[in-house]
Amino acid sequence: MCGVSRRKIIIAKDIGFCSGVERAVKLAEESLSQCKKVYTLDALLHNEEEMHRLKERGVSALTNLKHKGKVVLLPAHGSTAVERKKADENFEKVVNTVCPFVLRTVQIIEKLKKENYKIAIVGDRGHREVKVLSDAASCNLLGVFQDRDEIKKELRASKIGVVAQSTIDQGTFFSIVSELTATTDELRFFNTICKETLRRQTEAKEIAKKADCMVVIGDKTSANSGRLFQMVKGINKYSYFVQTEDDLAIIPFERFNIIGIVSGTSTPYWLIEKIVRRLER
Repeated sequence: MCGVSRRKIIIAKDIGFCSGVERAVKLAEESLSQCKKVYTLDALLHNEEEMHRLKERGVSALTNLKHKGKVVLLPAHGSTAVERKKADENFEKVVNTVCPFVLRTVQIIEKLKKENYKIAIVGDRGHREVKVLSDAASCNLLGVFQDRDEIKKELRASKIGVVAQSTIDQGTFFSIVSELTATTDELRFFNTICKETLRRQTEAKEIAKKADCMVVIGDKTSANSGRLFQMVKGINKYSYFVQTEDDLAIIPFERFNIIGIVSGTSTPYWLIEKIVRRLER
């Protein structure tokens, strides 16, 4: 796609919502067509602009489930057993928008628990998905690991099962798996990283090699957007993280002829289009 000058804009093919987030937004909009006021536990997805759009249509985010109402949406990143129980008690209808990739990881954890494995989770502490996976592991949780240096020699278990947050980078996952092999007699690992995330990361790296500068569109609360930014910045030092078209003002575009554009998996396409239109002007 070219603007009026000789500047060239390369837009990633894998851009905008991933299938899991797209499904969650679709379920929210279907719920709104049936009920004017819909609640969601926490943020349905990690993008402030899209959550604002949904809020204007009638979606309100709750920080807890003490509230009572007709319809509540459980977020795409998953929910804990207590949250699901409270939702059933306090709302007439519960719509679970959990991403199928997250649900698959929960099912793997349940299977490993039955076989008496200690569960190691590779992911970002504090992220909702990791909290949900930790809740599923419950008393079988060995720990949450963000870096291989966190694995100490005294950490031991006879059987360890390893799963990953769906948006963690593959290099980190395999380095931690490798480190854990020295702490157990039996180790099973499941590469539960979302395939869409992997494709997006691979494409972003290729574009970063060709472009003069990279624009990563995402939200500051989105872990996968932040990780994507760090990844492309490692390849192209002229990489910029933007949330809206207003953030483009700080970028010296006059210095660049080829601009690459990628996005996190929770970035709506309508927002990407607004940013591209501003760039073309």
